Amino acid sequence: MKRRDFLKIATGSAGGAAAIGAAGARSSSTSAAVQEGEGNNTTSGNGTSGNATTDGGGSGEDEGLPGAGTTKTVTVAPNGQLVFDPETVYIQPGATVEWEWAAGGHNVVPESIPEEASWEGHEPLEDSGFTYSHTFDGPTGEYQYVCTPHAGAGMVGTVVVNESGQEPGGGGEAELDPHHMGVPFQAHFVGIATILMMIVSLVYAFFVLKYGESQNASAPNKE
Repeated sequence: MKRRDFLKIATGSAGGAAAIGAAGARSSSTSAAVQEGEGNNTTSGNGTSGNATTDGGGSGEDEGLPGAGTTKTVTVAPNGQLVFDPETVYIQPGATVEWEWAAGGHNVVPESIPEEASWEGHEPLEDSGFTYSHTFDGPTGEYQYVCTPHAGAGMVGTVVVNESGQEPGGGGEAELDPHHMGVPFQAHFVGIATILMMIVSLVYAFFVLKYGESQNASAPNKE
C-alpha cells in the first residue's frame, strides 16, 4: 500500500470518528435537554385515595424548600413486629414521610417535636394497607413519635429534619446524579470516537515506520 493511499484511508477514518463524536455529543445535549424538561414538569398535591390519607404541609409554599418533592417511606409493624422501619429517617425541609401499615392496630402520634412545629400525627388505630403522609416544611429538629398502644414495647420512631437530609457524619453528601453534574448520558459516543482516532493514529504510524517510502524503496519510474 502506498503512503498516499493510506493517508486517504486514514483521513477518512479520522473524519468518520469525528463525525461519530459530534453525533454523540449532539445526542447527549438533546437527551439532557429532554430529561431536564421532564424533570421540571413535576406535579404535587395532597388529598385522599381509597383508605389512604395525606397531611401535607402546603403545596405552594414548599416549592422553594430543598427537600420539596422528596418522599421517604416508613413501614409500620413490618412482619407484625412492634417497630417502625426505619426507626429514624433523615430528611430536608419540604420533604415528605409516608407511613405504610403492614399490620393493624397501630398509630403514629408525636411525642416530642421542635418548638413552633405543628405536626399532629395520626392518632386513630389503622389496619394493614393504610397509609398516612406528612410534609415536614420546618422547623428543623427531631420529631419523635410513638405507637401509643405499643410505646412500652419500644415502638418508637424519629424524623430528623436538617439542611443536608443526611445523618450527621454518617455518609457525607448525597451522591449527585451525573445529569445534574453536567455529564451527558451518551458521553460514551465521544469516548468511542476518541479511541477510534487513537487506533487510526497508531496504525498510520506503524505503516509509515514499516512501509515508509524512501529512495531505496521507491520504484524507479514512480512519478
